[in-house]
Amino acid sequence: MKTTQSCTQSEHPSQSTHALDLGVTMLGLSAVWSLTMLVVSVLWGSGLLVSPFGHAEPGEYSTLLDYLSIPAGAALVGSCALLSLTLASALLTLPRLRGRAVAAVGGFAVFLALVTTLVFTDTLVLAYLGYTLSLQFPPIPIAVLWQGFMLLGPGLWAAVWASLEGRRRRSRADADGAAMDASVGDACVGDASAAGATSAKAAEDHRPVQVSAKIAVGVAVAVPVIYASTRILWALGIPFGLSSEFYSAGLQVGMWHSGLALAIAGLAGALLTLGLVQKWGERFPRWTGPLAGRRVPILLATIPAGIVTLAMFTGGMGMIHSVLLNGVSINGNWVTIGPTLLFPLWALALGWATYAYRARRLDARASRRQ
Repeated sequence: MKTTQSCTQSEHPSQSTHALDLGVTMLGLSAVWSLTMLVVSVLWGSGLLVSPFGHAEPGEYSTLLDYLSIPAGAALVGSCALLSLTLASALLTLPRLRGRAVAAVGGFAVFLALVTTLVFTDTLVLAYLGYTLSLQFPPIPIAVLWQGFMLLGPGLWAAVWASLEGRRRRSRADADGAAMDASVGDACVGDASAAGATSAKAAEDHRPVQVSAKIAVGVAVAVPVIYASTRILWALGIPFGLSSEFYSAGLQVGMWHSGLALAIAGLAGALLTLGLVQKWGERFPRWTGPLAGRRVPILLATIPAGIVTLAMFTGGMGMIHSVLLNGVSINGNWVTIGPTLLFPLWALALGWATYAYRARRLDARASRRQ
């Protein structure tokens, strides 16, 4: 039995235009961020504005930027900002470059993320983000606010890359769909077996990514569970791995109740991470009421996951270099500091799982359009 296909090809100019507009918007925001950081770095270097770095103290959390002189640190920040502004300006003024510069934009986003998370920021960004997510709102130091603003740059460039890459993926899907339509003849009669073979091949091509995504999600769930389990034990009155003196001091200042709030936030994040490989991460489950059965917007899953990825990598690497370079002792505090040293692994696993989720959802969307 033959199945017929409509002769009219489905084009979605509104989706293409929306993707293009989003990419241009993200480029504009990246340019604004770059210009802001460039101007501020000049003010820092000249001493006209108080610098939030350049004063590492033994035993305290600090960034690698704190080990440089203020002029040298400002020059490093300004150089990255200038490079970012140059790339953003080129892509804004030369639209033809956007389709050809997807790999370059992705590479720059990774470069800027590494420099920002390894050099410009420390673990305090993650700490205050955790407090906020657990509904605790202590005063945030100016230095931490600046670090958060610095992290905005890699996030914006990741959004630029996602927009450009998504547009290129849609263009390829349209081309493949047109080629498939031509291959089945000009009578608009589809060969079901050929279409099935193509779908099977596509599923087979993506099978290794799905396996790696499941492994990554497993890692991204295990690390916060390890972290949360210690905090829950302390909140329940079980001083696992802590000296009696330290535990008593923590009780007096409410440290363990704060830790419980962070643990709950971590477990909630771990639960949401499972959605990157579960069906309910693609369609809202029944208990969501009027949303039940509807497709989960890709950005609704990928934006929070991307933010957490940057924050976790920043916090973990900040803790590692604080232990290695700044005299933060792990002796006697291994159970408090130890789990946080796994945060970079958590971030890498979550980042890969998020990428695989996005690729799978975009491929499924392209298949529906064909």
